[in-house]
Amino acid sequence: MVVISTEQYVEIQNFIRDYEGLSIDCSVDLVKQFPAYPKETLGSILSKEVLQRVKSSHSRIVAKSAALINEYQTAAKETANHDILLKMAAKLRVPSMVLCRIILGKMHPTHTRQEIAEMLRMPDMVPDSLLAVNVSYCLYSENMDGPITDAIRRCIGEEYEDRTKKLARAAGMVFYDEGDLRRTGYDKTPDLKLAIPFAFHGRVINWIESKASFGDVDSHRRYIKDQLASYGNRFGPGIVIYWFGYIASIADCAENGNEVIVTDRFPEQHDIELLTFNLPKSLVDQSQGHSDR
Repeated sequence: MVVISTEQYVEIQNFIRDYEGLSIDCSVDLVKQFPAYPKETLGSILSKEVLQRVKSSHSRIVAKSAALINEYQTAAKETANHDILLKMAAKLRVPSMVLCRIILGKMHPTHTRQEIAEMLRMPDMVPDSLLAVNVSYCLYSENMDGPITDAIRRCIGEEYEDRTKKLARAAGMVFYDEGDLRRTGYDKTPDLKLAIPFAFHGRVINWIESKASFGDVDSHRRYIKDQLASYGNRFGPGIVIYWFGYIASIADCAENGNEVIVTDRFPEQHDIELLTFNLPKSLVDQSQGHSDR
């Protein structure tokens, strides 16, 4: 079980906030500094910290974009190094792809956001060859932002959703997934809506939401506001699984109400009490007759 106390979480936060260097190096050093925690847990915490840093500094970086472009162009005249932008990003303490996105947008003001995104995905589309190489170097050195990182996160999210479904089937649960619910007209849908609820630690569970991330206070409250509260209001109590662990305080936070139960794993078989029906023998025989056809 990966449940981190507030004190331990603050210690990890402070290490990240005091770290000088690239996020990809920080992720390696985090594992060395906190060997008791899985690298996925530490990586998720790092990702949330970096995202918060970007939110707080993005407008400031955009405001000085002209100076940053001048800094890059001056360095490019003096050297043909491939890591000019990478070093600038490290100094600014933001993901290198964030810096690339800002600089390309300002250097190519007539290009659409989609065209800039294509340059980031395929740097050989950047007209200036040295700039293209610098963007490429950032693309393959970045683990917090950019098309490669986005694809990895999407795959991880889908992997854990699939794992949740497989575990639910293995436990004998009957459920509807997001696709089923959207086809019936629902807009906000949990990953699994139980067709037949089950009991878990004395609570009736109607839905399960899978989060391939670490559950911190801010993100958990945001999920409750944007998603989980509506599931609870519509379907009744359910479970949110933070597969990479969570900070202990969110399990009992007031925002959960009686509708949201926090865990870091799929319920164990011995903790699940499935609802069973004693069907008349005639209906059982009829059902078996249909299945034999």
